[in-house]
Amino acid sequence: MNKLLLRLLRLFDGFWRRIDVNPDHLYTILEVKLKMDGRRKTAFNYNRSAQKKEVKGQDIIAMISMFFVGTGSTFIVFYIDHSPSAIFLYLTLWMTILSLTLISDFTDVLIDVRDNFILFPRPIEGRTIAFSRILHILFYLVKLVIPFCISGFIGVGIKFGPLASVLLGFLIILSVLLTIFIVNILYLILLNVLSPSKFKEVINYFQIAFFALMLVGYQLLPRLVIMNGSAGSNFMDRLYFYPLPSAWLANIWGVFYNESSNTAINYSLALLGLAAPFLAIYLVATVLSKNFAQKVFSIAEGASTTSRTKNRRSKAGAWMRYTEIWVCRNSTERSIYEFTWQLSGRSRDFKLRFYPSIIMIPVYFVVTVILPVGGASSDFRNSGFYLFGFYFSIFLLISALSVLPYADRYKASWFYRAYPIESPGRILTGAYKALLVKYFLPIYAIITVATVYLFGMRVLNDAFFALFALLATVTGVAMLTNNILPFTKSWDEASRGGNIGFLLLSMMLAGACAAIHYFISQYDWLVWLMIPLLALLHMAGIRHYANTKWKYIIWE
Repeated sequence: MNKLLLRLLRLFDGFWRRIDVNPDHLYTILEVKLKMDGRRKTAFNYNRSAQKKEVKGQDIIAMISMFFVGTGSTFIVFYIDHSPSAIFLYLTLWMTILSLTLISDFTDVLIDVRDNFILFPRPIEGRTIAFSRILHILFYLVKLVIPFCISGFIGVGIKFGPLASVLLGFLIILSVLLTIFIVNILYLILLNVLSPSKFKEVINYFQIAFFALMLVGYQLLPRLVIMNGSAGSNFMDRLYFYPLPSAWLANIWGVFYNESSNTAINYSLALLGLAAPFLAIYLVATVLSKNFAQKVFSIAEGASTTSRTKNRRSKAGAWMRYTEIWVCRNSTERSIYEFTWQLSGRSRDFKLRFYPSIIMIPVYFVVTVILPVGGASSDFRNSGFYLFGFYFSIFLLISALSVLPYADRYKASWFYRAYPIESPGRILTGAYKALLVKYFLPIYAIITVATVYLFGMRVLNDAFFALFALLATVTGVAMLTNNILPFTKSWDEASRGGNIGFLLLSMMLAGACAAIHYFISQYDWLVWLMIPLLALLHMAGIRHYANTKWKYIIWE
């Protein structure tokens, strides 16, 4: 794809010369930029490899991923009978994915001005550098738009005819222009509200949101479509969709094919869909780009992290120090508890790998427990399927413990041996308790409150039983298989499989606990009787885990 784009670029050498752009310099700059795109980690493949291992073909992975996402989106066109509604859902999904991709995946390229230190000292015209940036963004968008939309063009052409494919292509172009404008506005708002040092951190959360959307979107989207109506429903008459740009573009389709309600609102929205992209181009080119360039340069220069560090310590420190008094037994455990708490919130790789799980657990709880309830909560309670919401939360805890041993700067873990720590088990339990209190227990509490609200106080004993069963299970398995100190391994080892035994054994035992719980859930007295026994089993496991000796630690 890169070679094809560069060959097309060469066809316009005469045009570049007429506007005082050196075509040879332009070709060379873009060739390097496109090659670097293939070696840059993308939002579609965030698994870290060792730094010595060369990464290639990342842009191809992104294109293949977009093709499959686009193919799945095309089924909306065939499922929804009302064509403007189908186009509205299709464009909404497309603009959402494109926005998140631009923010999470291409931000580093947009705000990276380090190439200026290489290009400016050389005899290259400023106009050539400016056009290289513009064309780089254009080529990047082309490599996203074509794979996503090719199946949509075919599907729309089959269902509505060749002219419909042309109209869809026009709407896609308008949607890209609107998306770029929305992303530009978002950048400016963030840059004006946040400090340059905080800006990159916020962008990381957009990348996490992108991963979470890809993980849970296939679960929620079909159900949301069904909840909003049948396949023949008209989504375009609903007022709460009118502010969406994709609704403006879908009204263009409805007016063209005379499938809208033919009201003044439909025509006004269609006119807005035609005018807004071109107005957006004018605003970006004349008004927004001035401040944007200055803000980007301030990000490249960097900013002091002193105030950021102080703010983080003051906000997160109170709750962390309050909880460590209650859950940690000695100074070593408290130190590792605080160390794990803070580093898990600052490590970009930890958040990229683990935070999507935090979002996935509540979504799966809603999909599998809340949505099927309907009006027969008692029948659902008697079926015992509501227990799935409790036991599925084990993925949150084992996901956190699975990524805990890995870090980018894992060689800094020499300090574990530099201090006179007699029992490394306190390191393991301190880190375990930090993840438990910071991540698992709050999510589990939310699930418990929601379940009690839906099914009554009768399920409270089930919540406590499942909690201590999961804690006893994970603690016991970690005691046997997870003797790796936190942040001591490279991400390359994680990409090769990591601690698969810990994952599989934890899930198998949790499944066995869920089966036992299902059979005894009808006997409330037995469930209450088992809760203190499981709590004692968990405490015994923690005590044994804390006594782990150095000879059992997996270091290298």
